Amino acid sequence: MVSLAFFTAMTLLFVTLESNLATTLGWIARIQIFPLALAGATTAIAVWLGITLLFGRIYCSSVCPMGVLQDIFIRAARLTRRSRLRRRFRFAPPRNKTRYTMFVLVAGSAVMGLTLFPSIFDPYSAFGRIGSEIFMPATRWITGNPIFMASVLALAIALITLLTVGVIAARHGRLICNTVCPVGAALGIFSRWSLFHFDIDTDLCVNCRKCEHACKAKCINTEDHVIDGSRCVNCFNCVDACDSNALRYTTRRKRLSIPMMQPVKNTAAPSAVVKPDEPATKVSDSGIQGQHTLHEAPAVRIDRRKFLATGLIVASTPALTAIANGAKRIQALDRGGKPLTPSRYVAPPGRHSMSAFLEKCTGCGLCVARCPAKVLRPSSNEFGWLHPLHPVMDFDTSYCRYNCTRCTEVCPTGALQPLTIEEKHIFIIGHAQVEPANCIGCGLCASRCPRKAITLRPRDNRSAGQSRLVATVDNSACIGCGACEYICPATPMKAIVVNGVI
Repeated sequence: MVSLAFFTAMTLLFVTLESNLATTLGWIARIQIFPLALAGATTAIAVWLGITLLFGRIYCSSVCPMGVLQDIFIRAARLTRRSRLRRRFRFAPPRNKTRYTMFVLVAGSAVMGLTLFPSIFDPYSAFGRIGSEIFMPATRWITGNPIFMASVLALAIALITLLTVGVIAARHGRLICNTVCPVGAALGIFSRWSLFHFDIDTDLCVNCRKCEHACKAKCINTEDHVIDGSRCVNCFNCVDACDSNALRYTTRRKRLSIPMMQPVKNTAAPSAVVKPDEPATKVSDSGIQGQHTLHEAPAVRIDRRKFLATGLIVASTPALTAIANGAKRIQALDRGGKPLTPSRYVAPPGRHSMSAFLEKCTGCGLCVARCPAKVLRPSSNEFGWLHPLHPVMDFDTSYCRYNCTRCTEVCPTGALQPLTIEEKHIFIIGHAQVEPANCIGCGLCASRCPRKAITLRPRDNRSAGQSRLVATVDNSACIGCGACEYICPATPMKAIVVNGVI
C-alpha cells in the first residue's frame, strides 16, 4: 500500500495540470536519488545511504516509481495460480560486471556533463517520460480533453521503455533494478552490509524453495541458504511465502554450527547427448522423475517485405522533414522572402547558465507535463546529441506565458531555479529577430508583446519604390517569450524568430 501510494502520487504529478496539486506533490520528485545527486544535495544523499545501511533498499521497493511499475507488471503476469506456477522465479547468480559497468558509465557521464546515458537509464527520468508522454495523453483522452503530443522522439522512447520494462519484469522480475539501474547498483553496495536484513534460519528451513520461487530479485539461494543483500529489494514476498517461519527480517545471521549439507561440484561423467526425438528424463522441483520429449523450436518466419517497408518509413522520416523544410525555403525565395531559422534554440526560464542547465537536466519531462501553455517539448538534437530530451521552447505550437512560473517550481534537479512572477518578467531566455523581407506589417506581434518591445516603423522598398511598415524589436526590453513568433501570420516563412541566449 505504501508503494502504491507513492506510485499514485508520482503519476498524478505528471498527468494533472492543477497547480495546487503540483505544489502538494512536488516533494515526491525532490526525494528521488538521481535528481538529488545532480542537484548536489549531499545531505539528502547521505540520509538515503544511511537508511539503506540500516534497512536495505527501501527506496527501490517503495519510493522509486520505476520499481513499483515493475512490480505491477510482475503481479499482472501472475494473477492466476497456473501463471504463478508457470512463472516461478529461480535463483540466478548476480551479473556484477554488467551491473557496475552501467553504474560507472552513467555516473561518469553525469560527472562529465554528458546527459545522454543518465537521461535514458535514470529510473525517475524514464518513468517521467512514460508519465508525460503516455499516461497524461491517455488520461486526457479518457476525460475527453484534447490530447497534446509533445515530441515524437520522446513518445517513441517512452513506448520502447514501457514495453521493455514490462516484458523483462513479467519474465525476469527485478532484473532491470539489479542489472541496468545505476541507482540500484549504488544502493546495492550499501545494502549488502545493512543492519536489518533477511536471514534464513537453517534449523527451521525445510528446503521447500517457496521463498526462492517468490523472490522477484532472484537473490535467494536455497542450496546455500544465503540471500544476496545487494540485490534484495525488501519486498517481503519471501516472508509471506515461507510456511515454516524460517525467514525473518532481523539483525542476526543464524547458521548451523556444523553444516550438514555443503554444495559440491558435480564430478559425474557427462551425460550422453540426447537426440531431438529421443525421450529424456527430467527431475521436477518436487523430486519426481518424468518422461518428456525434446523437440526443436519451430523456426519463426519474418515477413521481409513488411520488415523492409517499416525500416524505410522510419529511415525516411528525417529526409522527408528536410525536404518539406527545403520546399518552404524555396517558396519563400520565390516570393522575395528570406529563410529565417533560430541561431540558437530557447531553453526554459530559471536556469543559472546554459552549461549548468545541460549538465543537471535529466529530461524527466516533469516541466513539459506541468507547462499549461504546452510550449515545452523534449528536444531531439537542438542542444546536441549528447543532451537529448531536454526541454526546449517550440514557438510554432504556443508561447511562454508572461505570468507563469510553473516549470521553474517543479524541477527536482536544480536545472531550473524557482522564479517569482516579478523575476520571470525580467528573466531573458532569448531575443526576437525580424526579417524585413518576410514581414507583412500586420502589427500582430506588436499587439501581443507583453513587454511592448516591438514597434512598427516605415521601411522603404527600393525595388517597388514605396514605403511599408515593418516590425522592429527593442532587444533591451525583449525577454524572448515567443508570443510574437507564435502569432506571426507570414507564410511560408515567419517574419520573426526568437534566438536563445547562453
